[in-house]
Amino acid sequence: MERSRARIGLIVTLGVAAFGVAACQPHRMPPRSGPPAAGACPPPGLAALEGRPESVLAGLTLARPHRIIHPGDAVTMDYAPDRVNFEIDESGTIAAVRCY
Repeated sequence: MERSRARIGLIVTLGVAAFGVAACQPHRMPPRSGPPAAGACPPPGLAALEGRPESVLAGLTLARPHRIIHPGDAVTMDYAPDRVNFEIDESGTIAAVRCY
C-alpha cells in the first residue's frame, strides 16, 4: 500500500514537472500565407513623407488604419500589418513611416 502511494506520488510529480517544462517552451506562430492585407505597406507616397513636418498629415485622407506616434506616447504592441504608423520625433518631424 505504501509502495503504491509512493509510486503514484512519483508519477504525479513527474507529470507536473513535464507540464512545467512544456509550458516554458516558446510559442511560434505559423508563417502568414498570402499577400499583405492592403498591398504594399507603407504605400510609396506615404513613405516619401519621412523628414517632412507633422503638419502635412493634417491634410491627408487615408484609406487605411493609421496612428501618429509622438515621443513618449504609450503604444499598444498588437500587430496590424496594414496599419500605417507615423513616428514623430522631438522636433515635430516625421521620423519614420512603418507598418506593424
